[in-house]
Amino acid sequence: MSDTQKTHNMNLAKRWTITIGIFLIVQLIFIAVDGTFLEPNINDSDNLFARTGRWILDSKLFTEWITPYSFPFFNMFMTIHVIALLIQAVQDVISSMLPKNKKEGSACK
Repeated sequence: MSDTQKTHNMNLAKRWTITIGIFLIVQLIFIAVDGTFLEPNINDSDNLFARTGRWILDSKLFTEWITPYSFPFFNMFMTIHVIALLIQAVQDVISSMLPKNKKEGSACK
């Protein structure tokens, strides 16, 4: 294994450790806040963004299907975070399987 490959694997492991650590910390905060007076108050004004957000949060996806928390915003945030982690994992697996192109000599002649 080359030195650059070891460095890449160390950076990858460090990045995933930090990413999973942040995910777990956020989940612990959600567990501590869920069902208490500390839950954020979502503004239900009449602007389009607030109505769209309320429509998404009140959908069955976050009120019946994905419900680890009683507050729908936490369910939506967790779902988006998990999807982002899965996309990054697939990207890392694919990039580790593909051979690296090493430039030797001059690129243009």
